[in-house]
Amino acid sequence: MFTSLILSFILAVSPRWAFENAYDNSNGGDWYIGDNNETALLAWGESYVLWSLAAMARATGHTQYFDRLARHIDAVLAQRDDARGVADYRGISGACWRNTHYQPGGEPYCYAVHSGMLVYPMVEFARLVATWRHRDALAYDGQTWTAKAAAYVAAAKETVAYHDDEWNPAGYYVFRADATFLEYAGVDQPLNQSNALGLALLALHDVTGEPAYLEKATALASRFKAQLTAGPDGEHLWNYWGGPYAGNGEDISHAALNVAFAALAAERGVVFSDEDVDRFALTFLRRVYRDDATFSDFVGGGPTNDASYRPQIGRWLPLARRRTAVYTAVHDVFARDYGPDAIGSGSLLLAWAYLAEHEPVVCPHEFYVVDWDDAGDHRQATAYGANILTVPPDLARGCRIALQVEVANETEAAQWDGEKYHPLTRWRPTAGFEPRSVPYEPRWPFEYSGDAVLFEFEDVFVPGEGIRVMEPPAFTLPAITSLPPTSAEVGAEVQYLPIGAGDPPYWWSLADGPLGLEVDPATGALAWTPSAPGPVAFSLVLENDLGRAAQDFVVDVLPVPSDTSTETGPEDPTTGDAPTTGGPAPETSGESETSGEPDTTGTSAGPDDTASSTGGAVGEDGCGCRSDGGAGWSAALLLLGLRRRRR
Repeated sequence: MFTSLILSFILAVSPRWAFENAYDNSNGGDWYIGDNNETALLAWGESYVLWSLAAMARATGHTQYFDRLARHIDAVLAQRDDARGVADYRGISGACWRNTHYQPGGEPYCYAVHSGMLVYPMVEFARLVATWRHRDALAYDGQTWTAKAAAYVAAAKETVAYHDDEWNPAGYYVFRADATFLEYAGVDQPLNQSNALGLALLALHDVTGEPAYLEKATALASRFKAQLTAGPDGEHLWNYWGGPYAGNGEDISHAALNVAFAALAAERGVVFSDEDVDRFALTFLRRVYRDDATFSDFVGGGPTNDASYRPQIGRWLPLARRRTAVYTAVHDVFARDYGPDAIGSGSLLLAWAYLAEHEPVVCPHEFYVVDWDDAGDHRQATAYGANILTVPPDLARGCRIALQVEVANETEAAQWDGEKYHPLTRWRPTAGFEPRSVPYEPRWPFEYSGDAVLFEFEDVFVPGEGIRVMEPPAFTLPAITSLPPTSAEVGAEVQYLPIGAGDPPYWWSLADGPLGLEVDPATGALAWTPSAPGPVAFSLVLENDLGRAAQDFVVDVLPVPSDTSTETGPEDPTTGDAPTTGGPAPETSGESETSGEPDTTGTSAGPDDTASSTGGAVGEDGCGCRSDGGAGWSAALLLLGLRRRRR
């Protein structure tokens, strides 16, 4: 019984499939398609959908996310002022999305922050397409991905140029002085509003190389960094408007935009560094995070668990590339409180996309036996400071220890570095066994015993009330056990429905193969009709939450044979010209290639977005995930009973 509970928490829904469950919740996957920005639905709703699809494209490289992202971007561009034929307060119909909601008299104004939120993922799309193996294939509308990327870059450049008159070379944007209906007309914009456009500037420099974009982004980053104050633990602290740090600082929703900009700048080596990212992570871990259910509303602490602010912790996940503890803190809250089936908020959808993008592998635990009483399916700590261990698949990469625990007293888990323990996570008392995660942090790669890293549970120990931890289940890495096709004929369809082994759920992908060809992530089903003779290389990948396996194979495509026979007869069932199909092979065949080690691949939050975490009904018909091509998949999907609709 308890083993099945553990497996359901660890393996039943990986973040990728959680995202798939959440994506359909709002308008069947259309979300805000067809809406304009008059009430900021695009800026604080649809923008997060765009960001989430970009994150899923980075995480998987799958065409379905590029296709969805292109559909949503095209819909957003159709709502731009110059496309709608509407104008701002000056009568200018520009390359922006006007808003009439925040102004006292409904005066139309285009905010730089709205533009930044909407055009950044457009340019990110172009950056990803530039090195994508499908870049010369066709998108949903018949255009090549490369052509669409070029159009999005051109549109983004127009939008950034629309705000040039608001730019101050000192490193910020200002509200237009002639917009006298604004309370802050002529004043420099808050840090997050300027820095949102800074994200687009960094991305534009990535894809164009034009120095003007980098110059502005550098100025923005320099000004933001100058507004930061070091806290007692080295964490970064700052205010909404900048200036000397005071009070509790900026709220965590607006702050997430500043963190995203700084993290992107650090990746590009622009003003910020990995050390700065570490300091922002400390802001989260020391000031925002209180325990497994409690989060501060502001970067410096203060009130906690505001219903609008608390869900925005997911937007801090770009910091997880440096601190696994940020990932596990967000993961456990979202798994418990913001499950994918109930999500109707774009920012929560983005959180699940980030959880998929930054997901570390799961690593099983073992007990330091002298610290525990064996109770059969679980063990109970016999003293303060009971220890568990794990063997990370790679000491240089984080992993997540997924546990089922019963906690009688507030408990903290800490990692040993050979000299001292480093606090990682804090748990409130539980009402029984509940899922919790402990992060392995690669910054302290101390091997305590053999290859194992040591962790300690610290609490106010009371005899008989020590923490209880369930025994680890038996984990199984993924493997591909079927034989792939090795030959084909021009014009004849090749079908391959691979067989996987290991703990579900599975995620199938094609790391290499013909242009435009993908496999179904749920089944791995492959259908391909070769058009020219010659060898074609494939690399089929199967992932679960523990690692990955790859099957590399070559299909030798033969030309259509000349018909020289003078009479016809029944086709030989063993040598006929039927399409080549890969089938299952005995597990002892040794013909599938598997990797030996697990691998992972991978402003205001407006009231319409953050006030609700529930969405509409989910469709129950159709296929297992959205597939915009591959005629040979439908039968396999129906056979496997995949009924979720994907748009």
